[in-house]
Amino acid sequence: MNKILVWDLPARVFHWAFAASLTAAIGIGFLVDEEQPLFQLHMIAGIVAMFWLVVRFVMGVVGSRYSRFSSYPVRPSEVVSYLISAAVSKTRLYAGNNPGSAMAAVLMFLLVPALFLSGIGYGGEAIEELHEAFAWALLVVIALHLAGLAWHTFRHRENISLAMITGKKAGKPEDAIASAHHVWGVLLLFGAGLWIAALFANHDSTSATVNIPGIGATLQLGENESHRSTKGHDREDD
Repeated sequence: MNKILVWDLPARVFHWAFAASLTAAIGIGFLVDEEQPLFQLHMIAGIVAMFWLVVRFVMGVVGSRYSRFSSYPVRPSEVVSYLISAAVSKTRLYAGNNPGSAMAAVLMFLLVPALFLSGIGYGGEAIEELHEAFAWALLVVIALHLAGLAWHTFRHRENISLAMITGKKAGKPEDAIASAHHVWGVLLLFGAGLWIAALFANHDSTSATVNIPGIGATLQLGENESHRSTKGHDREDD
């Protein structure tokens, strides 16, 4: 089969930007102690991931053919059948998301908001204590997703990860999307860049707060310096 266009530029921009923000949030979250100032960037990266997820929800409704949630093959019977065939033989090829990648996307789209809400303390201590469990669950989903991509590439001799760079996969001409929507992709990059720049500009590391652009809400990112100094003084008094 010939290479056809299945992912427009907005879809590809989202994919890599979302992956980068999650990588930053997870990496800092697991490697940096929460009392260190650098840990604030963990929460900012999480906010950026939520921003991209909001963008993705819009794309899921009004985006291109394979970006729309209505195109996701996530019926339980289809997912189970796909996973079984993936384990024992070659699977059916899908122009857009296959059931495995679609389920991975759905789980990520559910876990990221759960991580965000538990990370900012919404719902009290009971929900906050689930934050680490959500993080490990997200790591497992990502690991399984990457393993599935590697297995698909090995079995079908098709590097579908490359499709998120070129936008093209092997398929039938009638399954192709009509346009790469380059203008929308550039506008998305520009608009997102401005919003993220404003987010960092609204970050006060001393008070450990950030004001969310366009919303006006101020989030606490951890303990501020005065609080840490007070705690340190209390320990010295002890």
